[in-house]
Amino acid sequence: MTAFQIMIKLPFEITCVVLIFAASVLSWFIFGSYNIFIGIWAGGLIGIINFKWLGSIVKGALSEGGAARYTIKYLLKLFFVITVSAFLIYARLADPLAFLVGFTIIIFTVSLQGADFTNRSK
Repeated sequence: MTAFQIMIKLPFEITCVVLIFAASVLSWFIFGSYNIFIGIWAGGLIGIINFKWLGSIVKGALSEGGAARYTIKYLLKLFFVITVSAFLIYARLADPLAFLVGFTIIIFTVSLQGADFTNRSK
């Protein structure tokens, strides 16, 4: 079993953190910039929080049927994500492009685990 296959079998959050770690260390060696390193970590962690929070909102809305309450929760989540992201970028604590790279690691992880799930269901 290769390292890639082992990584796909790990829980979602661990796979994300491994990919964030790999991307941030690689960027540190290539660019040597602390802002890029922090940007990848900040984007990745906010992406994980956003994804898990959105999942709990959708589960609650579908199971209980209280759409208005979950709409407010969604808007609060959206406000939180936008506010924290804007603060990090505006205060120049994180590089905007690195933040976007970290945030999109979630898409890569979901695609990897979705492909693995598809292969296991055959």
